Amino acid sequence: MTEQEIVDRLALYLKAEAAILEGNQSYSAGGVTYNRADLGQVKAEIGRLRQELAMIRNGGGYGCQAVVFGGRR
Repeated sequence: MTEQEIVDRLALYLKAEAAILEGNQSYSAGGVTYNRADLGQVKAEIGRLRQELAMIRNGGGYGCQAVVFGGRR
């Protein structure tokens, strides 16, 4: 996935999270209740997308740094 695709998808998930938090997670029609999304799953995906975006923006690394003991590698 490209950086822009991740940014776009993240925006959609943030919008979904806002809708859930505003009370629009479920609705009823014809005596049946429908749930649009699970807040926990939406939040998990937001976190995953943010991590993926950070990795891309940090040059594809995992955020690790090399530790040098005794001045040598």
